[in-house]
Parts: sequence; C-alpha cells; structure tokens
Amino acid sequence: MKKDITNITTYESGVMQSTAHRLTMKVKSEYLAQYDITPMQWFVIGYVYEAGADGIRLNDLRTIIDSTMPFITNTVNHLEAKGILHKVSKLDDSRVKIAKLNPKYTTLVEKIEAGLRTKLRQELYERDHITRDELITYISVIYKIAHDYEEDLAAS
Repeated sequence: MKKDITNITTYESGVMQSTAHRLTMKVKSEYLAQYDITPMQWFVIGYVYEAGADGIRLNDLRTIIDSTMPFITNTVNHLEAKGILHKVSKLDDSRVKIAKLNPKYTTLVEKIEAGLRTKLRQELYERDHITRDELITYISVIYKIAHDYEEDLAAS
C-alpha cells in the first residue's frame, strides 16, 4: 500500500532520505567491492576520468565532492598506490597538484560505470518497482537541491 506523503513530517522525510541513501550506497559498495574500491574512491575516479587527459586539480575535486583537502589527498594517495591515478604538479605552480587517470584504467572505468548503472537499475526498478520516470524525477530533485545549495554557497 502506498503511503500518502502529502502531509509527511520532517522526521519521517529525514528517515526516508537517510534510508534511501543507505540502500543506494549499499548497492554501490557491494558492487564496487569486486574492484577493491569504495564509493567515495569511485566518485573521485569518476571525476578524474571525466576531466580527461589534463586531469583535475585536487582542490577542484575537494569542491566538487564537498569534502576536506586531507580526505581528497588521502583518497588520491590510496588510488595512486593502487596504480589507478597519479598526481602531477602543475608546471607553473608546483604547489598545485593534479590527479590524472592511469590510461590503462580508462576501459575499466567505463566497464565499472556501465555495470554499476545496470546494478542500480536492477535493484531500484525490479526490487522496488520504481519506474524510470520516478527515478529520473528523484535524481533531478536531489541534483537541484545540491546544485542550488552549491550556488548559494558560492554567492555568499
């Protein structure tokens, strides 16, 4: 039976948001474990991959992921030790560090993305009977919340 959520309380909403986050992170964690990476490492790898051959500044990763510089540095160091990423210094400013994807991992990143996308769809569509349109709406709403929050922070 579907719950009428027109008058849901803030605490119910908070619990449901946390539960949805935990469930999707559980699927991601279990899938990524076969590659010996965590979801947060995957997020870093994804943005480094997306940056292309030029790589991405660690400070930009920190901003995108909304984390601390020590966390980003530690994560990149772990991924560097695994041979997935490597750090270089910017030519004109050696204080600026740039993360780059090891080219040998490009195909693997694409394979992981496709497999994880399929796994999430299976879990969400089949198990929870969520339609594609509902999932698109959900992602659109959380993207808008996060994006608007980031814009507000940048403006202040």
